[in-house]
Amino acid sequence: MYLFCFGTRPEIIKQFPLIEEMKKRNIPYKTLFSGQHEDLIKDFIDLVGQPNYSLENIITHGQSLNRLLSKILEKADQLLKDNNEFKIIVQGDTSTAFALALAGFQNGNEVIHVEAGLRTHNLRSPFPEEANRTLVSKLASTHFCPTQRSVDNLASEGVSENVYLVGNTIVDSFNLISKKNLESEKIKDLVKTNENYIICTLHRRENRKNMDTLWEELNVLSLSRNIIYINHPSVKEAKNKLSKKVTMIDPVNYMDIVYLIENCSGVISDSGGLQEEVLSGNKNILVCRDTTERPETIESGLGKLVGTEINKNIDFLNKKNSNKENPYGKDVSSKIVDILQDIGV
Repeated sequence: MYLFCFGTRPEIIKQFPLIEEMKKRNIPYKTLFSGQHEDLIKDFIDLVGQPNYSLENIITHGQSLNRLLSKILEKADQLLKDNNEFKIIVQGDTSTAFALALAGFQNGNEVIHVEAGLRTHNLRSPFPEEANRTLVSKLASTHFCPTQRSVDNLASEGVSENVYLVGNTIVDSFNLISKKNLESEKIKDLVKTNENYIICTLHRRENRKNMDTLWEELNVLSLSRNIIYINHPSVKEAKNKLSKKVTMIDPVNYMDIVYLIENCSGVISDSGGLQEEVLSGNKNILVCRDTTERPETIESGLGKLVGTEINKNIDFLNKKNSNKENPYGKDVSSKIVDILQDIGV
């Protein structure tokens, strides 16, 4: 029995096509919502149905990462003790992924890591994600890598058994949602009233010291460009720092995100997921970071690392790109489930 574990938006987005594939093949599975982003429960239900298990009271305002991890570990412990047959599937590099991988490993459960092998080789950037994904690689018994570079990263760390190059499930997620036309009327109206708009999201922990600079860059840019800024709940001060010319909205579901990407004129973000999604939407992105674990986006010609220098590099968003091949592959979920069935994990 597989147990899909997730608690943040990227995990929901990247695991739901895998769940769909298992449904299609009548493979038994269950789902666990860690509660890390507790306001996202509706997204779970919209994409994968009501979770079989939900961890309660995980988040309190201002708590430390250690406290978050300890809560997830403690609450997952009894569930896994009672279900040691679960084959735990974690995705990416969140605190949820690391905590559930550790809880499973220490309980003797098989741990399967989707989107394995991403590295910046700097444990502080991004923080704590680089440490999380590195540690999960030591705990997992099966590793599904999005690119050859990820495979090579694992090999350099001595991880070479049960490592599979499959691509990134974000390709399936984006394409599935794009075809369904499930975007809200509210988002369609917003797009109509913001011609030639740029999407912006900023939230990474290591960028907190740069936020005032980044917000001022956006204020200057808003004098000449329409900006739709998706405010992240962890950086609420943006509401007091951004110009009224910037259109600020609360977080939206993935269906609306896909629609916003498909109709925008470019993206400004420090998000890891958006660096992948722009490739499916064939849009350019200014990455407001100094490093990235997704160099494929940069190498594709659609992404550029700019730190805090948004306006200096804004013309990049107008650059035409003729490269139509997605480095993250296609039909990824099908490949992963094929392998799981073949190897009997």
